[in-house]
Amino acid sequence: MNTNPLTELVEFLRRLYRDSENGWILGVCAGLADYCHVNVAGVRLLAVVLAWFFTLPMAMVYVVLALLMRDRPLVYRGGSDERHFWSCGSARDSDPSGQP
Repeated sequence: MNTNPLTELVEFLRRLYRDSENGWILGVCAGLADYCHVNVAGVRLLAVVLAWFFTLPMAMVYVVLALLMRDRPLVYRGGSDERHFWSCGSARDSDPSGQP
């Protein structure tokens, strides 16, 4: 079955994301490591080695990936009581007088 390479690229990039929270610069290496289920230190080491030998192409690839990859989606990891509190709002929001 013939598929459009551009469609495949878009699907691939949809599953990728930048992990700015765990990343050093823009989070590209951390996002790639999470996608591939490998240690982020290995991906960073590979990126540094490639940047040492192919500085300009590696920098361009890194910047393009940083622009194309979306930020890591937010995931709620708290308890159900806290989720209920934040989803319902506070008592002051529902009563304009500020009295409970």
